[in-house]
Amino acid sequence: MSDLVLGGIADGVFLGGYETSASMLALGAYLLAENPEAVRMLRDEPESVDRVVEELLRHLTVVQLAFLRFATRDHELGGQQIKTGDAVGISLLGANRDEKIAVDGDRFDPAREPTRHLAFGHGMHRCVGAELARMELRIALRGLAQRFPDLQVTADRSDLDFRKLSAVYGVEELPVHLYGRDRDVVAAG
Repeated sequence: MSDLVLGGIADGVFLGGYETSASMLALGAYLLAENPEAVRMLRDEPESVDRVVEELLRHLTVVQLAFLRFATRDHELGGQQIKTGDAVGISLLGANRDEKIAVDGDRFDPAREPTRHLAFGHGMHRCVGAELARMELRIALRGLAQRFPDLQVTADRSDLDFRKLSAVYGVEELPVHLYGRDRDVVAAG
């Protein structure tokens, strides 16, 4: 294996195995802090964890753009002419919020019936770690809701630094107060 190939594999493992999960957990915590009903569902209705996690994946889609593909033949798609060799980019976030997929798709709704989404891509390019990521999110977010049901973000949305130029959408830091069940501040950070 060449250094270039090894570097590409290491980058893929780091990006896919760490960065995406860390971003989903931070952004998921942010949405939970803004949605007490989702926290209640995770805490009190163990069977709802799949629904909440799938809605978070659909709504956030932290890998928002699919890898570029190149047309192998001339083709018309959605009224647009695509020529052989043209680069084609797909907005996974746009697809996941399409009204044909989810009514009022720009809104996070933890009670929404799960829909098919492209948060992990599709077909031969589907994320190999999709089920591990789902498992991590189920465990971590349910644990967060149970242990810290009154989690509060301590910064205004306008003060948060959301990534603008990154392969993985996320927030650089998420300052929170973690309140335990007895409302004592357990930690701030």
